[in-house]
Amino acid sequence: MNGPPIPQRIPALTWRKPAFLWTPLALALAIAWPLALFYGNPGPQRLAVTALFAVFGLALITLGLRWAMGKPPKLRSIVVSHIVVVGLVVALLSPFVLNTLLSAGAGEQITFSMALSVLPLILLVGLPVALISGVLFAWTALTRPKHTDDLIVTFRGDVQPFR
Repeated sequence: MNGPPIPQRIPALTWRKPAFLWTPLALALAIAWPLALFYGNPGPQRLAVTALFAVFGLALITLGLRWAMGKPPKLRSIVVSHIVVVGLVVALLSPFVLNTLLSAGAGEQITFSMALSVLPLILLVGLPVALISGVLFAWTALTRPKHTDDLIVTFRGDVQPFR
């Protein structure tokens, strides 16, 4: 017995229109704000922006896969959690990349154990940066659909009185 489909209570998020304007603006805000945080220190600025490029590239891939599977995010917190989890993965993998990036700028060789010793600091700085960047991106690039009145009408038509 197939009845009418169950209406959605929480509509999925959509890209703010025009998307070709808002999405790059949201990415620019989310990736570029650490430049002000590390003002005057080009080394940490470069590392933060490089890490955020990797974080947002991977997070947008995972969000795109969810969208392709027919499960678009319904809440901005889901988008932020994708970005923070990918930020955690990038932060945990950073010692493998960190020694090559820092060795290029420094005159001496930086060992893997030296890069691994910086991991708590990377987590302490990187996760809040990923959280703030995720919130900036989610609130700037995504919006709720404005037409939720048809959902209420759908529910109103299905109401049965008590008997």
